[in-house]
Amino acid sequence: MGQIFRRLGSEVTVIEADPRIAGRENEAVSKALTEMLQAEGIRFHTGNEVGLVEKGSNAGIAVTVGGHRVEGSHLLVATGRSPNTERLNLAAVGVETDKRGFVPTNGKLETNVPGIWAVGDINKRGAFTHTSYQDGQIVLANLEGGIRSADGRVPTYAMYTDPPLGRVGLSEAQARASGRATLVANFQMQDVSRAKEESETAGLMQILVDQQSEEIVGASLLGFGCDEVIQVISHFMATGARYQVLRDALPIHPTVSEFLPFLLNKLEPLA
Repeated sequence: MGQIFRRLGSEVTVIEADPRIAGRENEAVSKALTEMLQAEGIRFHTGNEVGLVEKGSNAGIAVTVGGHRVEGSHLLVATGRSPNTERLNLAAVGVETDKRGFVPTNGKLETNVPGIWAVGDINKRGAFTHTSYQDGQIVLANLEGGIRSADGRVPTYAMYTDPPLGRVGLSEAQARASGRATLVANFQMQDVSRAKEESETAGLMQILVDQQSEEIVGASLLGFGCDEVIQVISHFMATGARYQVLRDALPIHPTVSEFLPFLLNKLEPLA
């Protein structure tokens, strides 16, 4: 559970039960995000439970966490999301849900009841605006005679910090846990010329490649324009091509994407 607390004025305090912010991301990404946000005046109290929430001074609110009392104007408690399928009366038409209320589907997004599809947050296939929109495209295409499926979709998303994080496929931890032989390359945004031109040098770039198939299996890009740059990689991954094709392609200068070939030239075994 994470709780974001805005103080009176411009200061923000983030209280997070996980000892790291963005705990699902690579450790280097989490560290870089923390340092970036701290530089903007945000304070973090991680790995602590909230002891008390009470009325603060000046009609505000106060939170006691880890022995610290923090006062502010607003408290946001972020506990995650759950599907609202209990409000849809699915039992009336025989549509099945799992124990958490999600609706299982096949790749065509068909439920257990013919003629009923589940798209968007309730089908447990992404819960993002972009995955929900594509769900609708898949259903419409198949109704018109297509053969599209969501089964092969590679997870990808952006986190809109400033600068943004772009993610696709496996993280470094997931690659290690998979047991596959993996190659990795890292690059600092401070060495990217376009980032230097824009005076936006915070962040890093990482790409993961399956050593046997030579296909890109994941990437974490934190920095200027990386919410757009990540789509270069996600679209390339959808082709199933070997990483050398992207490495040897002609990039445009000056862009952040032009450093992807440099990055792919730095591949080495993941320790």
